[in-house]
Amino acid sequence: MYRRWSFKYGLAAVIVATAIIVVSLFANSTNTTNVVPTVPTVEGATFAVLLTDPPTVPAGTTQLNLTYTDVLLHVIYPNGTYEWLTVGAEGTVNLFSLVNMTQTLATITIPLNSTVDKVQFTIANVTAVINEETYNVTSLSDTFVVKVANGAVNKTLSGVLIDFNPTLVQIQATDENDVIVYYYVLVPSANAIIVNDLKSAHLKVGTIIEIGEYNRVRLVRVKEDFSKNLTIVSATLTVNGNTTGLSVTIKNEGEVAFRIFGLTLHGEFNTTQTWDVKPFGYRWHRMHRVRSHPETIPFKLNGTTLVPLHGIFWKPTEFGKPFSSLTINPGESVTLNFNDVIALYTGWRQDQNPLFTITPIVDDNYTLRLMGEGFQTFTVKATSLP
Repeated sequence: MYRRWSFKYGLAAVIVATAIIVVSLFANSTNTTNVVPTVPTVEGATFAVLLTDPPTVPAGTTQLNLTYTDVLLHVIYPNGTYEWLTVGAEGTVNLFSLVNMTQTLATITIPLNSTVDKVQFTIANVTAVINEETYNVTSLSDTFVVKVANGAVNKTLSGVLIDFNPTLVQIQATDENDVIVYYYVLVPSANAIIVNDLKSAHLKVGTIIEIGEYNRVRLVRVKEDFSKNLTIVSATLTVNGNTTGLSVTIKNEGEVAFRIFGLTLHGEFNTTQTWDVKPFGYRWHRMHRVRSHPETIPFKLNGTTLVPLHGIFWKPTEFGKPFSSLTINPGESVTLNFNDVIALYTGWRQDQNPLFTITPIVDDNYTLRLMGEGFQTFTVKATSLP
């Protein structure tokens, strides 16, 4: 008896439901122009932009202040559309205070299950305090687009952690009065990861919190992956009189494109100072003095041409220009070249001021450091050309 009545009531329910569906379909077919499609609501995720920075700096550095603007996130939404989303953050950060720490730059809400695969920000200004003196710093690049490893946003409270790991290069020279002067260049290296173990304290802009061991390990792994994928295949360093030749071949053996901003050459260099004098009104004489500095020469990029920063200090407008970057696609090999005199003029008039000619020391070993989305190193020996 129980089963029979259940079947009868169930059959009646099916008939009623079918009738409702038919009536509904008929009504919709006669009034389709007034139907408004419904868009499903997507749950939002609170997303923070965090910065950490273990910089490499000269001895005596107590502050490395970076002013940033124009923070953008490249967001791929759950429906497949994408855009550069403006975060609207700007401010100044003492990078030297972020060793093993994170600082919140901004927070924003994005749809859950989106993907943040790139972060872009602009460097507006950099200064350094070294031995209680404040110096202006020139960055090899003023705009960064940093790839984010595993950028899926699947937690309602998450963020992107940018590991901005620059090297502050100190360039030593001597002016026309034989006084030592210093110039500083910021050579960048950057990676980023998605972090999901955030706390409510991370949402306050300006908050500085110690980075966890788990995320420190993840950042190291991202750097290691970069080193495996983008490699320096070969390099040559030659000396021919005052002319230095440098050729570096790079290959992308990974599955994604990488950007590089420049490279640095580390070691001991010969520096010859040359200037003209006219003693007692007689004919001009050319004077020479040999020194052994600096220890690092940074090179910026102009396409595939390497441009040493030592060679343009006498052109202040040229030195202040934004520097370019180079994108290397998967499977692509690129050779960067320089073959010229590395020279530093000590004043704004190159025809009236002493000239420093810088050359590698033959048979010495030098370390190349490739800077960009990660970093790579390579050892090369200086050889002499006949």
